[in-house]
Amino acid sequence: MEYDTRERCGQEGCRETRYFLDNGLWFCRRGHQQAGQQVVDDPENFGTQGKISHVKKAAIEKGEKKYRGRQAYRLYLHIYQLILWKQCHALVHSERFPPELENVVRDLWALRLESYSKKIADLGDEDSQPEFFSSQRPSAREDTETETFTPGSKVVQWPRLIDTIALCYLGALIMRLPVSVGDFHRMAMRNEIPYYRVLLQIPNDMKDRLPSAYLALLDTQRLLKAEDLHTAVFDLLLLYQRQFKLQLPPLNTPILLYRLIKRLALPVDVYPVTKKLQTLLGFTFEYPATVAGRRKPLDKPEHQLVTLVVIATKLLFPFDDVQRHPRSAQEPTVQAIDWDSWAEVQNHFDRRDASAGRIGKGKEILVNEEDVLTMTPGQLDEYMDWYETSWLDHSKVTSRLAHLFPLGSGSKEGRQGEPAAEDDEEKSIETMLGMATRYLKSRAIVSDPESEVPRPGSSYARYRQESDLPDTARVFYETAAKATGMSLTTLVRCVSQAEFQINKWLEDQRRLKYSAEHPMESPGGSDVENMEEFSDQDMLDEDNN
Repeated sequence: MEYDTRERCGQEGCRETRYFLDNGLWFCRRGHQQAGQQVVDDPENFGTQGKISHVKKAAIEKGEKKYRGRQAYRLYLHIYQLILWKQCHALVHSERFPPELENVVRDLWALRLESYSKKIADLGDEDSQPEFFSSQRPSAREDTETETFTPGSKVVQWPRLIDTIALCYLGALIMRLPVSVGDFHRMAMRNEIPYYRVLLQIPNDMKDRLPSAYLALLDTQRLLKAEDLHTAVFDLLLLYQRQFKLQLPPLNTPILLYRLIKRLALPVDVYPVTKKLQTLLGFTFEYPATVAGRRKPLDKPEHQLVTLVVIATKLLFPFDDVQRHPRSAQEPTVQAIDWDSWAEVQNHFDRRDASAGRIGKGKEILVNEEDVLTMTPGQLDEYMDWYETSWLDHSKVTSRLAHLFPLGSGSKEGRQGEPAAEDDEEKSIETMLGMATRYLKSRAIVSDPESEVPRPGSSYARYRQESDLPDTARVFYETAAKATGMSLTTLVRCVSQAEFQINKWLEDQRRLKYSAEHPMESPGGSDVENMEEFSDQDMLDEDNN
């Protein structure tokens, strides 16, 4: 076939410059018909190829390619709403959330959409006085009209991408579903709900008309941190409470507490001690309606939950080597934990994917150039399959060299048929719990009440800073923080603040007891540096009876 060299095609991004003639019409080498270029036979010279005449295109008024002003803002909200719907659809159909979640999230979004009514309202003078888009924050006057809530001295003007996941979590919280912020973070990291490169799922007609500065708001430039998601949930909740007087229920504590204890592979005796600590500290596991002054980590209910679990564990199973002896076999402290063996079991759980020769779902995005050098062929295939699914834009015109690098390896279909038992986290946790005999051991019972042996709950150690943690305690703190979606520093601070409140309560009890025994005297006061009086035995006596 003969080709004629002409100007660039330009259709659908085609850069072809070679054309061929077919039935009197010109086509580029990729098959795009060239409008206005054809061969017309000359009736006076029958049998000749004829003369080439160019038919002029019909005059078409070229519209503005990029929206701006209110049109751009409305289109941004439409795309944002589409992303929110895709996330709810994935939660309902892939993660087995109740179908009613979509209705709850839609109602929450409709409430917030009212805040942007002035920004998206149609005005008659919009064409004559267009509102140009700026990548900077809008003026203070526009902020006042659009949003009246200012968390952290920063006005919530633009709906952020992270707020879509926070909104889905608020919907689950309203329905009292036993799901945590950490669960939503893991689903986003595993791409089980659209978050990273979510613009690939948006139609090109919508993306092409949106200014690049708006698109940047929906593009992920860095990894999502669980603590950032906690903060986004808190900010969004305070916004709904202040603007719409929305009151959210507390956490579904029993199931979430059970799941956390199970994930940490702790004995079930931690559960009743945690409930007693909750009563003592007055935790309701609810988000506060208002925040006066500076925010505290313990304002977040999930932080309260993991804090109580850590304190209960330290009471029942301390991290030191002191031999504490219970008084009877009915006490929960008759068991002890070998924390070195416990750390080995947790390490085996964390490395279950690597042991099976896989990268692990959700860990592909953490791969760096150094990891590639040590990958096995199977891991490389797994990473490239993930990259093809999550990162490639299939809507763009393929390169001329694309046929040299075919997509979809043959091993991908083979791996789909293999059992993925290790990918099921629940099954892996059950396997980890089956190893409890490796780290649980018995304590000697000393029933003599006059014996001066150390009792459970005595010599309680407090770690005020991260550097104070011993090795055994550090591993436990890190595992608990990772399971909840918070940093180690934040967890140490939460536990230290809660222990300070308990210490203050113990001091008050001591003063009341002394005043009752010596009504005419005032007790001297020295700060209780340890919590020897705060015995788990005293807390569990009521339950055991």
